[in-house]
Amino acid sequence: MIMLGAAAATYALRVLLITVVPARRLPPALRRGLGHLAPAALAALVATALVGHRGLGALVTLSPAHVGLAAAALVALRFRNPALPVLAAVAVVLTWEVLT
Repeated sequence: MIMLGAAAATYALRVLLITVVPARRLPPALRRGLGHLAPAALAALVATALVGHRGLGALVTLSPAHVGLAAAALVALRFRNPALPVLAAVAVVLTWEVLT
């Protein structure tokens, strides 16, 4: 029941913001900032996945996730394709898990 309520609230908020406040009516500074929202949210998810509940000490401990993230970053910088970094990270993490 809580999930249904949360889903309804999210849907209502989206509909309200799309219909009442279209993007063309937003201030220019806010419109420029919206482009950075998705990368910031993704970075927050990745940082949470890497650190988790272990604290900042988890950042200095080498793990498959760290190596996969580094591989994804290198592939993303080189090829500028959104699918290739994901494939590289998955390949590196799976290889690490199989070999250890």
